[in-house]
Amino acid sequence: MDPREYCHNKATPPGSSLYYSLLFLPEAQRHTVTALYAYQKEIVGIVAECSDVGVAQTKLQWWQEEITRLFTGCPRHPVTQTLATPIKTYDLPQQSFLQVIGGAASDLEQSTYPSFQALTTYCYQIAGVISLMAAEIYGYQDSETRTYAENLGIALQLTHILRNVRQDADRGRIYLPQEELTRFQVSSEAIFTSYANSQGMTALLAQQAGQTRHYFRSALANLGKHDRQTQYAGLTQIALGLNILNTMEEDGYPVLQRRTSLTPLRKLWIAWRTSRRARRGLAPQC
Repeated sequence: MDPREYCHNKATPPGSSLYYSLLFLPEAQRHTVTALYAYQKEIVGIVAECSDVGVAQTKLQWWQEEITRLFTGCPRHPVTQTLATPIKTYDLPQQSFLQVIGGAASDLEQSTYPSFQALTTYCYQIAGVISLMAAEIYGYQDSETRTYAENLGIALQLTHILRNVRQDADRGRIYLPQEELTRFQVSSEAIFTSYANSQGMTALLAQQAGQTRHYFRSALANLGKHDRQTQYAGLTQIALGLNILNTMEEDGYPVLQRRTSLTPLRKLWIAWRTSRRARRGLAPQC
């Protein structure tokens, strides 16, 4: 399989939110950012798919070595082969790729997170640095756009966590902060068995959704008008993310029963509308 095709199959299958977020990018940017997210999926997928910690650690070690090969000009994997030229074109830092691996490695050491601060640190490592590199590829003038990108990555990962409470619980993992579970009197066992107290669970999820919205809003607040034209793919991610949170809220946060999704047609409409507004320097309508 062609390396670019591999990356697109991995990160942006047709109908996915990322597919529509990147749909209107110039071809070269789209291929590069798709490879970035394919890299993220490769690394995060190790934790999700490997029940044996030793095997997962071995795979992460291989990826550490592969990043060294990438930056010395001899990558082996389709994802890193796709990134071989862009890391030079956009001066992407080796340390950022290693941070993603570090975040996944820390995730192997724990199945829960004690606090929201600990969770956002993890989200930054595996998603914030990806958004930062994507922002470099899109281009920007204002240094505050880096803060926008960090907050965007954290918000996207927090949204992913909210949508996947059931799937993560099935793998023996709870990403909702333990201090918040205690505050809303929701036990870990209740989540694992899908018998969480409905009132407490709904309040807990509403709290997490509110914090996620805060990161999306903070991202928007740190993106100046003159950088909206280049960062419109990220603005589309914000619009889609906020729409998912709104749909989740309207449905009463049914995350223990099903995964909240938007229809492909709705995603396409949001992506098209957001890209048009961004090109005029306007924020997305959410």
